[in-house]
Amino acid sequence: MSYPPQAPGARRTLTEIAGTALSGRDWSTDFAKLQTLPDQVPLQFVDGTLIVNERFFKKIYDGYGFSISHRFEDIAADATVEVYLENPSGSGRTVFIMAIECSSFAQGWIDVYRGASVTSAGTGLTAVNLNLGSTNASVVDAEYGGTYDVSGAELVHNTVLPGGARVRAVGELAEVGESVVTPEDYSLLVRITNKGAAASDMSIRIMWWEEVEL
Repeated sequence: MSYPPQAPGARRTLTEIAGTALSGRDWSTDFAKLQTLPDQVPLQFVDGTLIVNERFFKKIYDGYGFSISHRFEDIAADATVEVYLENPSGSGRTVFIMAIECSSFAQGWIDVYRGASVTSAGTGLTAVNLNLGSTNASVVDAEYGGTYDVSGAELVHNTVLPGGARVRAVGELAEVGESVVTPEDYSLLVRITNKGAAASDMSIRIMWWEEVEL
């Protein structure tokens, strides 16, 4: 910043900032940029409050946060259950998977594959919009109970599921990284194998948000 020479006691006037002269400047462009700032703050509430706000919550608020879940009952020992999720070609959105939650009364294995193919279709799962007041529908195709080929797929996650009943019931949050970015024409297959000695109930839940491609 710089000021012109002033007589003692005179009022000082700012004439430039960082070498840019202030006099004769068209301020309409700068003012227009200032007006767009609220739209460029993704973590700002609609009332203008500037506080830390989780991005997933913001997407839920905007109507683009979704989840699917399914409970599998009486799964025999050494048998598997699977949920397939795909962002289909031409969806116009990118899918960001936040968490894959697996639970079981019995001990088990969790395997997550990228790029599995559907040999025979299963039963479709309808995604739930986590903003109950939103009518936005998910672009994701999800199903369970079909036949899936993993011979050409990549195993991206494999962990154990401790299992347990009642107060000792525990699950496993299967996170493939901080957030899985799933572009169009990409898929994930979540598989649980019952490693207990008897039949058991199991469940799979997947949560994600979607970004409209510009």
